[in-house]
Amino acid sequence: FCAANGVTYQSFWTLSGNRRALGSAEWKEVAAGKGLTPQTLMYALVMTLGHTPLDGTTDAGHMEEDMELMRRMQAGERILDWGETERLSRMLGIPDR
Repeated sequence: FCAANGVTYQSFWTLSGNRRALGSAEWKEVAAGKGLTPQTLMYALVMTLGHTPLDGTTDAGHMEEDMELMRRMQAGERILDWGETERLSRMLGIPDR
């Protein structure tokens, strides 16, 4: 609905609502392989899906990590390929698109 109507979805509770996935060995393995933290991997996934995550951190270091990821993606870097996006989406219970 949002994409079809030009609305950008801004996700809330992106990290705290997905603690199980963030803590899983599989999620951590993908993140490490990308040189990301589990949290920045989650942000990469939701941005790849076309959403804008709300970043509620009060930690300057975490904010810089998050902003660097956003800059990379806005510059056109493709962090996740289609297969990785589908794999991570399934881990979160997002149905195939």
